Amino acid sequence: MENGGLLLEEEKESRRTYRLSLWWVEHRALLRRVGYGLFIAVDAVILLFALYHLLDAFALSYDQETNAVLEMIDQGQSDLRAYTVANNADDLEPGEARVISIGSDRYDLYATLLNPNDDWWAEFSYTFNTDLGVTESATGFILPSQSKAMVEFAYESTVPVTTAELVIGEVTWHRVDHHLIADYETFAAEHLNLMIENAQFTKEVNANNDAYGRSSFTVTNKTAYSYYEPTFYVLLKRGSSVVGVNRATLSELDSGETADVTLNWFGTLPSVSEVEIVLDINLFDLSVYKPLAGENTQDTRTRVFRK
Repeated sequence: MENGGLLLEEEKESRRTYRLSLWWVEHRALLRRVGYGLFIAVDAVILLFALYHLLDAFALSYDQETNAVLEMIDQGQSDLRAYTVANNADDLEPGEARVISIGSDRYDLYATLLNPNDDWWAEFSYTFNTDLGVTESATGFILPSQSKAMVEFAYESTVPVTTAELVIGEVTWHRVDHHLIADYETFAAEHLNLMIENAQFTKEVNANNDAYGRSSFTVTNKTAYSYYEPTFYVLLKRGSSVVGVNRATLSELDSGETADVTLNWFGTLPSVSEVEIVLDINLFDLSVYKPLAGENTQDTRTRVFRK
């Protein structure tokens, strides 16, 4: 019985396979035609869809689409302009200029200049306009958030000069690169840490009994950087007013070095209650940094502007 049952099951399976094979042989041509038909129908639908959208884009809705694109461009330009204006640098702010007589028909013209931007530094040209004429154009720089001294030394005029105005000409703005300088305040504190001590001004008399002034101070470079030609403005003040101005430039100042600086003043000597020393170094000018032994320009840049 068991053998008979197995034979019947195998016979049934063989018949099922035979019927499927026979059906495939009889309908294979029809199935091929149905497959081709479905493929052609799908291709036709895709082609008609593409043709419709091309016709719609270039004929039926062309004007509407063009207007929509123009509106998008206009909106984008407006947003770009608004962003640019919001993130643009504010103008430099010249302070009130002073005319300081130094005798022999010569005058020092002095004013302060403020950069109100904490993310931009600038290079610029400037002149002093006086009631008698205009000084020759000069160039300068100003660091972010810096207030610095602007001076025209020994301006000559046989007619007394009474008024002056600092005029800023062409300005080139530079945004602080935060890929190189993560935090400018920290960067500036590390690079401008030149300690000024013992600033004073005295009146002296030479062997010919001629009076002259002498200012002196001591500077110590407490930064990790050595500098070429660091510049210092010496401001003589009476109360809050600047009554004399001079400038001292060292040939170089190495890291850790201490230097004594002395300046002589001739001509009209003012009464002085305070001496202020103002450091002037362009931290973004690679040429002011003294390279280490065997260091190339790129090495210096990497060392100075490390993040």
